[in-house]
Amino acid sequence: MILTVRDVLALPVVAAGHPRVVAGHTLLARPVRWVHISESTDLTDLLEGGELVLSTGLPLTGAPEAVSGYLAMLGAQQVAGLVVELGTHLHKVPDGLEAVAEAAGVPVVVLDTEIRYVEVTEQVHRRIVAEQYDEVEFARTTHEVFTSLNIARASSTDIVTRASQILDAPLVLEDLSRHVLAHCAAGTKTAQLLENWAERSRLHDFPGTGTTSGWSTVSVGVGTERWGRLVLPVEVPDATRAKMVLERAAQSLQLHRMLQQERDALVVHALGGLFDDMLNGRIGDETEALVRASALGLRMNHNYVPVVVRIPQRPNAHPLTQGEIDRRLLTALRQAVAETGHTAIVSIRREGTVSAVMSCTDPDDALRAVCTGLGTRLSKRDGTESWVAGTAPSSPSLLAAAREITEAEHVADVGVTMPAANRLYRSTDVRLRGLIALLRHDHRVQAFAETELGRLLEHDARNNDDLLGLLRTYLDNSGSKTETARDTGLSRPTLYARLQTIERILGILLDTAESRTSLHTALMIVDSS
Repeated sequence: MILTVRDVLALPVVAAGHPRVVAGHTLLARPVRWVHISESTDLTDLLEGGELVLSTGLPLTGAPEAVSGYLAMLGAQQVAGLVVELGTHLHKVPDGLEAVAEAAGVPVVVLDTEIRYVEVTEQVHRRIVAEQYDEVEFARTTHEVFTSLNIARASSTDIVTRASQILDAPLVLEDLSRHVLAHCAAGTKTAQLLENWAERSRLHDFPGTGTTSGWSTVSVGVGTERWGRLVLPVEVPDATRAKMVLERAAQSLQLHRMLQQERDALVVHALGGLFDDMLNGRIGDETEALVRASALGLRMNHNYVPVVVRIPQRPNAHPLTQGEIDRRLLTALRQAVAETGHTAIVSIRREGTVSAVMSCTDPDDALRAVCTGLGTRLSKRDGTESWVAGTAPSSPSLLAAAREITEAEHVADVGVTMPAANRLYRSTDVRLRGLIALLRHDHRVQAFAETELGRLLEHDARNNDDLLGLLRTYLDNSGSKTETARDTGLSRPTLYARLQTIERILGILLDTAESRTSLHTALMIVDSS
């Protein structure tokens, strides 16, 4: 606790002099850096700021101009205050002293009874040195605590909890979206601490490090790679100590994240190598595959099922942004599998695609549970909200399941183009659309779609029309004009006229099953391209 002018006046040795504040009543919270006894009228070269000047009043016995100059000098030197003893040289407060001192910004205190200034300096300096020692000791202890946490590779929760205990106050670690990553309630109720946290946090949005309305925060991360904030949602007695603890905790959290990312990167690299070896035939022995997978955390079980999580391509995505999204997919799948109590080998196979082979007893139950976990982690996050999962038949053999990854990836590729709102797709779900997805880059397939629908696309673009949308609805209803009229809200005469326009533009009859099949296939090709 920093010693202030008010604290000095409360000391018994000073209180014995019956101090009276005659100027600067609002400035008594100024910190006292040191005490200086002087009768000199010019202390310009003797002060550095923050001193409490003790005097018997000799500098205030001169002419009013000299007194005004003396107080102005003290104000310019930014002293903490002036204490004047009456009786030796000065017997009463000079007229106009209060106004001059207020203008100079110098608190002035008058002692009606003589006291021993030596005792004042001894006691104040002893307190100041003790406070400085306490600060050094607190800094050393804080350093040792977080160094120990770093060596032990403590978790984010452990780091936040220890910082909260040091401050004896609740503490929250949030990400840039205001989601709570870790917290410690420190005696308060968790429900009360975290209630409407995102909204409350936005009301205290600190750029960098600061304090407002009793809340304090420190950013976590390096430079432009800041990824979170440590928030102290209460006012604490010593803001300086709180800032020190928050900054040390933020450093430990960043180190933990870097170590975790490095560890994860090594594991991901090892898993990717295992996938490649199994898919490329470099591992042909089931026992070897199981031993290597077990060393990477896969538990042996009755069944092994391939599962692939896929998001739509983002052509304009920055490579760093895409990399972060891929890591988010990887983390989400690993956490979703772990949450179900199963294990898996998981790897980023290509941009926007994460593949896994999961060991389980009941593949259907395991896949449903994993998709539920993925929905919680991905469905409301920017860049991953349109995720789908593809799977292939399970197998009691790890090698056989790994070789089905290619089919699961194909199913997931098709799944992102499917109009249905499903999240999990199997081979039986993709059918013709799956074949089209395989062939969509073939120029002959593209030429077929252009021949079937090109003229209609040109008409819609030229006339700002949507006959293609009407055709899609008509085909989705298996050629039923009644259902199409209901879904589009068109009257029967208008619908018939617009369908005839489509027939005229395309030069075909929509009533034949072959025409509808060809057009539906062409639409799938357009959708997949």
